[in-house]
Amino acid sequence: MRTPSPAVTHPAAAPAHGIPVLPAVDANLGAVTFATPAGWRHCWTDQPAALLDALAQAVRPAHWFPEIHTLVVTVAGTGHRQGRGLGFVLLAV
Repeated sequence: MRTPSPAVTHPAAAPAHGIPVLPAVDANLGAVTFATPAGWRHCWTDQPAALLDALAQAVRPAHWFPEIHTLVVTVAGTGHRQGRGLGFVLLAV
């Protein structure tokens, strides 16, 4: 079975305004929780397996972009010296 690809893929430069976070992901329910300077965020993703795979291969901390409700995980990528950013849109719960 093929794992669904993340919603957004783009080259990852150093995140300009993202908040570095360490997300906890429930693989069964799709729940994602992490701390931000404004407090704890509780979200949901329809791609928990893909998010867990990306986090396992991350080459730098994940970044939360609250303006677009997206968690960006940077993984190594051939031809991408700074890594490749995988974006996961998270829904607030």
